[in-house]
Amino acid sequence: MPKKQPAPLRFLVVARTPPGPYPHPVEIAVYPAGADSLVSFSIGPHVVNAGGQVPLARVLDDAGTGLNPVFAEEFDAADLHWLVPYLVRLKAGDDVADDIVTAYRARHRTAPETMPVGRAAS
Repeated sequence: MPKKQPAPLRFLVVARTPPGPYPHPVEIAVYPAGADSLVSFSIGPHVVNAGGQVPLARVLDDAGTGLNPVFAEEFDAADLHWLVPYLVRLKAGDDVADDIVTAYRARHRTAPETMPVGRAAS
């Protein structure tokens, strides 16, 4: 019997910058799942971009109360520091997906795009 494919993860695209000098374009998306949340990064033109999915705990600093400085350049480029308090709350286990959508909508007058990302069958 073939394995059933798991449902894709639904990421909220919270930043997408226009083309420009490095690190642009930058695309950042969040899969909100409490402490198991993932943050997706795509940096550079799509032909040669780099990126991946990073566990939320690595995106936050060691204390879990702010942004890990390793990701400051991407957050600066995307004007995304407003998201950090929500990421801190996610790590604490809070369900803040609706709060992220509301905050995004307040800044952009539209809801964030969702991006389905497939998972490997286990």
